[in-house]
Amino acid sequence: MKKEIEITVRVNVGYEKLEEELKRNNFIKKEEYIVNDSYLINSSINITDMKSLDILKKCVLVRDIVGILKQLLYKYKKYDSNGDIIEQGKIKCPVTDINKAMEFMNAIGYEKLFDIHDKCIVFTNDKTELVVQLVNDKYIFIEMESEPQYINRKYENEDELKDDICSYNLSIDKSNFFVKKAELILNETLNRW
Repeated sequence: MKKEIEITVRVNVGYEKLEEELKRNNFIKKEEYIVNDSYLINSSINITDMKSLDILKKCVLVRDIVGILKQLLYKYKKYDSNGDIIEQGKIKCPVTDINKAMEFMNAIGYEKLFDIHDKCIVFTNDKTELVVQLVNDKYIFIEMESEPQYINRKYENEDELKDDICSYNLSIDKSNFFVKKAELILNETLNRW
């Protein structure tokens, strides 16, 4: 399993205001794409007394990066006592048909817990790459990874990522650099049950 380093922060303003702030810092749009994730869990698991992060550890995703890639995905995350991510990675299995992947997972006993619809907009300037994520038409996040795609730079640890994003004075919540989108949406789903 390939280990990764990334941070995710919540944005405190609307998309238009954030885009203005990014433009003031010489960011330009590089790419836009849609990611649709369905989180599935084995139906034999009783989640009623489980913590949300423990539930997510048991989930398999059916992921559709629209027009680009379809896959089954398992995300591994290890947390410290504060809930910060201290280690993470992914195992990916390409599929050719999302509907068939869902049918397969249902046939082996998995059921859907929730969906995340994520419009991703990649912004870069001469030294930084970040991805603005518009999640379920409700939340806005910024994610940064240690190995950006469009710029020639590598971050060695989370602190370098934090220092970089904080240098731009963006309207973000600096109290949590490890926002867990899936946990947020899962908790909303569980509260409706």
